[in-house]
Amino acid sequence: MTTPLPLYHIIYHSIAAGGGMSPEALASLLHQARAYNHAHRLTGLLLYAADTQEFVQVLEGAQAEVQALYAHIARDPRHKHAFVLHEGQETARMFPDWRMGFALAAGQDVRTTTGYLPLVREPAHQRPPGLAVHAPEQLRRFLADFARPLAKDE
Repeated sequence: MTTPLPLYHIIYHSIAAGGGMSPEALASLLHQARAYNHAHRLTGLLLYAADTQEFVQVLEGAQAEVQALYAHIARDPRHKHAFVLHEGQETARMFPDWRMGFALAAGQDVRTTTGYLPLVREPAHQRPPGLAVHAPEQLRRFLADFARPLAKDE
């Protein structure tokens, strides 16, 4: 998938609102996301840990498109406490063939993969419940290595 420069990515973490997302709600979300991403030349990955109701998502594409989509996602009532773990320009996509790859993950996998350390379960503020401790390139590499064998883009 070709992308106009500058190529940009955002990696964020959030917590599902309410009681989490059902398999049907996730399937609907992925169908919508893949159609949107295809139309806007975006690629990426969504990890969801049902046991901790955590999302980690990578969005990549043209900077204006990625930032506009993240702004929309951050306001989405299906999740809360969206927090950017890393964002910046890149020279190549991490997931060039995935409109939106998806993998179910355990909460421990999400924390290990992102270096995210949960300090409180339900923060009453917009700060994250932990810290991203991996350097940006290490975070990107860990996410890619973790997701490629598990994720599907169907």
